[in-house]
Amino acid sequence: MATEKLKFRLELYATMWDQPPKAEILLDDKSHFDGEIRGTQDKPNLIEFEAELNEDSEYTLVIRMHSKNNNQTVIDEKSHIVKDQLLHIKSVEIDEIDIGALVYEGIYTPNYPEPWATQQMQSGKDLKDSFKNVTQMGWNGNWRLKFKSPFYMWLLENLY
Repeated sequence: MATEKLKFRLELYATMWDQPPKAEILLDDKSHFDGEIRGTQDKPNLIEFEAELNEDSEYTLVIRMHSKNNNQTVIDEKSHIVKDQLLHIKSVEIDEIDIGALVYEGIYTPNYPEPWATQQMQSGKDLKDSFKNVTQMGWNGNWRLKFKSPFYMWLLENLY
């Protein structure tokens, strides 16, 4: 079976007031990074790794935000968020190609915290299972981008 070796380069940054968000970067089930994200929009964290992929196979790039607790979101008496911890995806490059707007094809599935989630549902609010067109993560959860190998064929098929 033919393979291709691809280089991945992700730029992530944080919005925080107390503790930095933690992120794990996976390709399918293999972890390539797990740590704090302290970068800013101007100086993001740079995470790079290489992977050998089997052609004619589908893969999932996962950015997992984890370890955020309820204390990282501060709400005032009018229920407005005053301080928060967020993880931002600035860019994703695969094989030295910035995937650009294809980053919005990723699907973010949050793990809503309790008791907040139950309170929201009891008050009649609908909590979505997942979001598309998202590059900012405010809850622990997974952002997933599915793609196929060979990468260049997938890229050409999905650019337009």
